[in-house]
Amino acid sequence: MRPVLIVAWMALLSGLSASAQQYTLDVAVSGMHSDKGKLYISLYNSEKGFPRDPRSAFRVTHAQIINGISTFRFTNLPQGTYAISCFHDENGNGKLDNNFFGIPTEGTGASNSASGFLGPPKFRDAKFSLSRDTAITIRIRY
Repeated sequence: MRPVLIVAWMALLSGLSASAQQYTLDVAVSGMHSDKGKLYISLYNSEKGFPRDPRSAFRVTHAQIINGISTFRFTNLPQGTYAISCFHDENGNGKLDNNFFGIPTEGTGASNSASGFLGPPKFRDAKFSLSRDTAITIRIRY
């Protein structure tokens, strides 16, 4: 009976380690028309707040822009469905600036090149599955 318990315990542990697998996501963002300011990127694991509320994001970061390109690496991500939104904070005020009508006056981008019709892109259009180490590219639009 004891070997059966050991085999059952090992099976349970192997199942837990498989479900705890962590992945890396490399993101390259291009198309910025200057190296001024920073590029902010928000990684969402649900549609809540996407793409405009970084407080709802799973992770948020920023990086320098060098020759119109920024790169990011998210580590220790669990398997799942994600979407990315980003913006070029050219004036360095830490937020996406909009005009009187709510249209962004700074460059924006999203995973899968998602864009909205008369509004921001939808999570369903920007989402992608992460089940292995992955690299994606995003192009900023002004």
